[in-house]
Amino acid sequence: MKKKYHVLVLGNVREEGLNVLREFAELTILPEPAQKADILTAIQKADAVLHKIAKTDADVIAVQKKVKIIARHGVGLDDLDLDAIKAAEIPVSVTSTANSNAVAEATVGLALTAARHFAQGDAMIKRDGRWEREHLMGREIGNTTVGIVGFGRIGRRSAKLFNAFGAKIIVYDALPASLVDCSYQTAELDELLQISDIVCLHCPLMPGTRHLIDKARLALMKPDALLINTSRGGLVDTDALVDAAKGGKIGGAALDVFDTEPPDFEDPVFKQPRILTTPHVAAMTVEAQVQMAILAAKEIRRVLVEGLPPTNNIFT
Repeated sequence: MKKKYHVLVLGNVREEGLNVLREFAELTILPEPAQKADILTAIQKADAVLHKIAKTDADVIAVQKKVKIIARHGVGLDDLDLDAIKAAEIPVSVTSTANSNAVAEATVGLALTAARHFAQGDAMIKRDGRWEREHLMGREIGNTTVGIVGFGRIGRRSAKLFNAFGAKIIVYDALPASLVDCSYQTAELDELLQISDIVCLHCPLMPGTRHLIDKARLALMKPDALLINTSRGGLVDTDALVDAAKGGKIGGAALDVFDTEPPDFEDPVFKQPRILTTPHVAAMTVEAQVQMAILAAKEIRRVLVEGLPPTNNIFT
C-alpha cells in the first residue's frame, strides 16, 4: 500500500528509528556526507525531515514545499538556518534527553585520558616500541577542580560524574535561570578559568559563544590545566589553543568537535602532541544513537500522523 507521507533522512540513522518511520512513510535516506544538490532535490517532496547531519540553509528551506517538522537527531542546531526555518513556520524539535549520559561519560573519559596520558602511552608502545613511564606521570581527577561551562543536561550529568571521583565542581552558565537549583559553587567564566584544573565546555554554539575560549581566556588558565570540548568546535579558537600548547601555557586539551567536519587534517591542531583529538564520537554509543533515532522518529509521527505539535519545539 502506498504510504501517505514522505520523510527525508539526513545522515546515518539507526534502523530502530527508521523502522518507526517506515510504518507510515516512504523514506529518502541521504547518508553522510549528504550533498547539497541531493538535499535540494529530495526535500521538495518531503513532509518531514529527520536531521542528523547536513547543512540545511536558506536555499534548502526555500525549495521545500510542505515540510511540517524538522526533527533533530541530537541537540545541536548550528547546521540549521534557524532564521529561514522560523520564517517558513517549520517547527524544529530536538532529542534533548537521549545523548546526555553518553556525552558526559565521553567528557570524563577524555579528561582521564588527557590527565593520565593514556593515548601517548599507547602510541609509545605500539608505534615506537618503547617502554618508558616517568614522563607519563599523570594526575588523579579526585584531586582537581573541574570547571563546567554550561549547566544544561550534559553539564549537569558531567558535574555529577566528576563529583563521584571526588573532584571539586565549579559552574558557569550565561543564563542565571540554569543555576537556580545548582548545588555546586558558581563563578563568572573568567574566574572559573583561573581556578579550574580541568575546564569542560557544555554550551551551544551561537554568535555570542563563538571563540568563547580565545587567546585572552586561554591566558587565564593554569599552565597545567586541561580543556575538554565535547560541545561544538567553534567554541574554541584552535589557533590560539595550538599556540598555548606549544608555549607550555596550558597543560593540554581534548577536542571531540571541530569548526569544520571532517576537518583539514593538515591543521596544526592535529600535529600538537598536547592536544588529544577524536572524530565527534561523544554521542556515538549504541544506547544514545538508538534513543535519538527513535525519539526523532516519534516526533515526526506525532506531527504527521497524530496531528499534534512537537513535544519540544525550540521556537516555543
